Amino acid sequence: MKNFNPIRGMYDYLPKEARLREYVRSVILKSYQENGYSLIDTPILESLDFLNSSEGGDNLRLMFKTIKRGEKLDLLKEDLTEVDIVEEGLRYDLTVPLARMYSNNRERLPLPFRTIQIGSAFRAERPQKGRNRQFTQCDIDVFGDNSINAELELLNTCFDTLNRLGFTNLTLKLNDRSILNQLVLSAGFSEAEIGTVCVTLDKIDKISITGVMMELIEKGFDTEKINKLVDIVNDILANGLQASKNYGVSDESIERMNYLIDTLNKLTQNRYSIKYDISIVRGQGYYTGTVYEMYTEGFSGAIGGGGRYDKMVEKFSGIACPVVGMSLGFEPICMLLKDKELDIRKNLALIYDKDDDILEVFRYKDELKKKYNVALYLRPKNLKNFYDKIKEVADFVTSIREIKENKPIKLIET
Repeated sequence: MKNFNPIRGMYDYLPKEARLREYVRSVILKSYQENGYSLIDTPILESLDFLNSSEGGDNLRLMFKTIKRGEKLDLLKEDLTEVDIVEEGLRYDLTVPLARMYSNNRERLPLPFRTIQIGSAFRAERPQKGRNRQFTQCDIDVFGDNSINAELELLNTCFDTLNRLGFTNLTLKLNDRSILNQLVLSAGFSEAEIGTVCVTLDKIDKISITGVMMELIEKGFDTEKINKLVDIVNDILANGLQASKNYGVSDESIERMNYLIDTLNKLTQNRYSIKYDISIVRGQGYYTGTVYEMYTEGFSGAIGGGGRYDKMVEKFSGIACPVVGMSLGFEPICMLLKDKELDIRKNLALIYDKDDDILEVFRYKDELKKKYNVALYLRPKNLKNFYDKIKEVADFVTSIREIKENKPIKLIET
């Protein structure tokens, strides 16, 4: 029998799931817009030149690539390489396309420029709970503001958005790549090695500090440097951000982080846990400053993350432009809200009989539309089978006959 399942790591969404996803998207978009961000869109396909030059960390290894077409593809050529076969890639996040779009249109746009992107990204990773191969990201970014106010505005907007979705038990963990870079240098690694070391450090929460140590050994780094880095990480985990002064981190960097945390606590009236965490790295190499991740109970991974990436636009266009961004994890958010009672307009199945006056049927439908989304169904011969299947698209059911008899509208049992 033919298999009609979607490709592994990608999913079909039937009406009930799709309705939840659209509700979540609409709440996020409304919150972003009310906080002053403007919706834009970019293609899912990008030039490999842009994608490969983005310092996307492990995401580059997980990129889906498209094969050249027509005369461009010559499979008879000897000693074929990937460059001979592939031409473009599916975007693995929304950040690289955004920076390219801004570089192409910057003369038409104001500064600061606040953007919204809500769209699909693709990564060829092992599917697991809350992580798909095709997934939706909900990004906001601020171009042209290098002050800490841009981070405050961005993070406060994300707290506001998650609160509207019903998330109250939130934890924000922050770090700064400039602090982290100094700690890596203090352990004896070179500037050229920082990116590779940080990609491994980003896995602390998954493989522990011991696993980080073993992976750095496998990558061929000097054991003495690795041990020094582990000692530094353990010291800061035990004693907090202030301990980083022992390894060359400036007072200015520490004060900036403390100011960000203190001000966010005041903005959010201390409703959430906001703290410095050395284990927050963000594996992408394009981050240059503050990085952060959002967590909530019921899910082990982050439900949002981002940071400052001040060099990407300059790398693409040669024009310096600071940027800071944040992405909410649409897939884990939808998963966590799946069984919650949400303020979603309900669907009603309205049954009519073949001898009902169709004009009267539509009058009843128009009246019910004031409260419900209403779909009409001619009374089926097999009502039990109808009720078994209608629950996928409707929350309530009634009929013209029952309305005339003043019977209450029934909730469909799921």
